[in-house]
Amino acid sequence: MINEAALDTAESLVKRLALKIEGLDLSATDRSRLAAACFHQALEHHEAILVLVRRKLFGSVMALVRPMFEIYIRGIWLNVSASDADLLKFQKGKLEREFAALITDIESHEGYNVGVLSHVKKSSWRGMNDYTHGGAQQVIRRITPDSIASAYSDDQIREVLEFAGAVGYWATSEVALLAKREDIAPALLEELKADRGIDSK
Repeated sequence: MINEAALDTAESLVKRLALKIEGLDLSATDRSRLAAACFHQALEHHEAILVLVRRKLFGSVMALVRPMFEIYIRGIWLNVSASDADLLKFQKGKLEREFAALITDIESHEGYNVGVLSHVKKSSWRGMNDYTHGGAQQVIRRITPDSIASAYSDDQIREVLEFAGAVGYWATSEVALLAKREDIAPALLEELKADRGIDSK
């Protein structure tokens, strides 16, 4: 079972990230506001995942991973790749663009061209879809030898918490960049590396 200390640490991260961007001023352009709204929703999903873990609603935890990642990607795309015409189409619900194409567009820009986002999609997208849309992986984990009940492993939940934490860091960094606070994003990256035990040298 995920222990209280791990959950307390994850919840502390949500609060720390919120403080990093509290009170930041964003431009009033459609591009900035639409992107910021996406990142805000991603951060809300991050917090919701922790609430659901506390309640042991693990199927719903798993189902939120894709929406969190997807709206984070959409926020970056709206900010760095969308044309003015795309922004108008998006606001009218008429923009039709494959998710993979959004990532390709994003990774054509400096700062995003290291392949992290496409790697995440390639390695995790099928599983994300399965859990979100009630596929076999989601359903099978509700069948135990004796009953129909939630049967997710501690490692699976721990992995989701780590992934949600990483996307939380990334979304917070994007909000800081929208606010022209280029000093915040590098500090967040160093915090993420420290949280993951990664040597930044």
